[in-house]
Amino acid sequence: MAPFFEIRNLSRSFGGLKALSNLSLVVDEGEIVGIAGPNGSGKSTLFNVITKIPFGSSSGEVVFRGSRIEGLSDIAIARMGIVRTFQRETVFRSMSCVDNILVAIEQTLGARGAEAEKLADEASEIVGFPRNFHNVPAAALPIFYQKQLMITTAVAQKPKLLLLDEPASSLIEDEVDWVHEVIKKLNSMGITILLIEHVLPLLTGVSSRLLVLEQGSRIALGPVDDVIRNPVVVEAFLGKPQ
Repeated sequence: MAPFFEIRNLSRSFGGLKALSNLSLVVDEGEIVGIAGPNGSGKSTLFNVITKIPFGSSSGEVVFRGSRIEGLSDIAIARMGIVRTFQRETVFRSMSCVDNILVAIEQTLGARGAEAEKLADEASEIVGFPRNFHNVPAAALPIFYQKQLMITTAVAQKPKLLLLDEPASSLIEDEVDWVHEVIKKLNSMGITILLIEHVLPLLTGVSSRLLVLEQGSRIALGPVDDVIRNPVVVEAFLGKPQ
C-alpha cells in the first residue's frame, strides 16, 4: 500500500542558493509530524513547494495517496485535501472574517450560499473562532484571533493533510495552550498534520516525530525524544560547545 503522503528527493533552488536539497519524508495517515530548524533552514520553503503557494519545487516528487501532485496547480492540490496556513497573519484585511472563510470554501470546495455558510459555521465551532466576529473586518482582529481565523479558514476547506506554519508565533502562554488543544482536536478528527513551530514545548508536546532541517537538508528524523537528544540537532540550535 502506498504511503499516505511522501516527498522524494525534493529540491528547490534560487539561482545558486539551494533552499531545499534532496529532501525525503514519509508521513502516515493520522500523524502529527513536527518540523524544526534554525531560521532559514528551509521549513517554510518545504510548505511552499508542497502546496505550490507561491512556488513549486525545482526537482523531486510529491506523492499524496499514491498520486504524484507536484505538477498540479495550487488550487488542484488544495482540492485534493492538502491545505496550509502561513507564518505571518495572512488574511484579506479589508474583508469581513466570514468572507475570508467563504472565499476559501468557494475556491476549494465550490460551495456557495447557505451551504458555504454552514461550512463556515461548522469550522468556526470546531476551532472555537467566535461567531460574533464573523462580520468584523479581518484587519480589526488582534493577532491571536487572526491566527484563529487562518486556522478556521483552513479547516473549512476540509483538509486531509493540514500544514501549519508557526501557528503559535507572537502568542502568549495561554494562547499557545489554545494552539496545543486545537491541534490535538483536529488530529483526533482524523486530520494528518505537519507542524512548523519555534515554540519547542508546543512542537514536542503534540508531535509523534520530528524532522529537523538545516540549510535545506535533513539532519534528523525520528521519535521526539530521540531527536531532541541528538548531538547534531543540539549543535544546530545551540552551536558547538566551547
